[in-house]
Amino acid sequence: MLLKHFWGIRNGFLLICTLGLLAACDQQDKTSQTPAAPPPSVTVAPIVSKQISTSLEYVGRTRANQQVELRARVTGFLLERPFKEGSDVNRGQLLYQIDPAEFEAAKKVATAGVERAQATLVDANKTLERSRTLAARGTVSQAKLDESTAAAAQAQADLAAAQADLTAAELNLGYTTITAPISGRIGATTVDAGNLVGPDAGVLATILDLNPIEVEFAISERQMLDYQQRKATGEARSFEPKLRLANDTMLETPGELYFIDNQVDPVTGTIKLRVRFPNAEGLVLPGQFVNVLLVSSEPRDEVVVPQAAVQTSQAGAFVLTVDADNQVTAKPVELGERSGRDIVVKQGVAVGEMLIVEGVQKVRPGAKVSPTVITPVGSDS
Repeated sequence: MLLKHFWGIRNGFLLICTLGLLAACDQQDKTSQTPAAPPPSVTVAPIVSKQISTSLEYVGRTRANQQVELRARVTGFLLERPFKEGSDVNRGQLLYQIDPAEFEAAKKVATAGVERAQATLVDANKTLERSRTLAARGTVSQAKLDESTAAAAQAQADLAAAQADLTAAELNLGYTTITAPISGRIGATTVDAGNLVGPDAGVLATILDLNPIEVEFAISERQMLDYQQRKATGEARSFEPKLRLANDTMLETPGELYFIDNQVDPVTGTIKLRVRFPNAEGLVLPGQFVNVLLVSSEPRDEVVVPQAAVQTSQAGAFVLTVDADNQVTAKPVELGERSGRDIVVKQGVAVGEMLIVEGVQKVRPGAKVSPTVITPVGSDS
């Protein structure tokens, strides 16, 4: 009885195993019949070339075309300060008015001194004439004539000194009115009406001429030598300066190179250059960091790709292309300068190759893709 029960359990176990294997085989058959997933869709465009102007880019700093610090040249109480801080002022515009009463009185005193000296000179000259007449008759000694001559000369010198005092008084009176020596934008004032100002008060305010705006930057002595040698042989290309601002926008109007320093900085091995850019709207302010681009005026044909299509790895920059079999290939590239939304490729790809411009995150090298061709890259940049 026990043996019969054992064989019953054994046969049941074998039956269960057999049914499990059959179910597994059936599931495997169903799985093998599931269709493969379609290749990922990507957008590709044929690589083209376009006219690119070669450029060199340098970091520079803006500076005012002119800068004037306003200072008081005489001491007195400030009566008025009629300008608005941060506003544009015109040359000759009143900016500060110091109380002129004391200096007007000094001018009157100096004027009286001139009149007194003139009267003394007239009297001394008449006395000298009489002395000369009497000396000719022998009724006046030579010593008396010499005294009259000296007195006339002294009176002439006193008049010159009095006139100098009057000139100084007039200058000091003029210094009580401080006007704008240049047109430009005035900054914050350090003193308001009612305060005592003078030569020891320091800078009252600063006026900056912002149009044109200047940019100072430096190039290496090697670059300067290369350019000068090419210029001497006629191989140097003409260029125009352009300005890229801190927000990555370009100033529309090109600039003008107007200054090259006459020595090399021994610490940095660089030479200072300055360029001017029109700045009628006052968009660019002194002290900003900007990028100066020296753009060649003779463009050349260059292979370009969208900057968004370029990827980087530890080995460097690369792009993904699709061959005739719709297979993805990673190609290392050597990049050049930027041109709008594109970037120049010096080496690594050729015109006509299909570049993946959208969907790069969905594929990997060696994978099959379903490409959709669009307008050639670089043709509308």
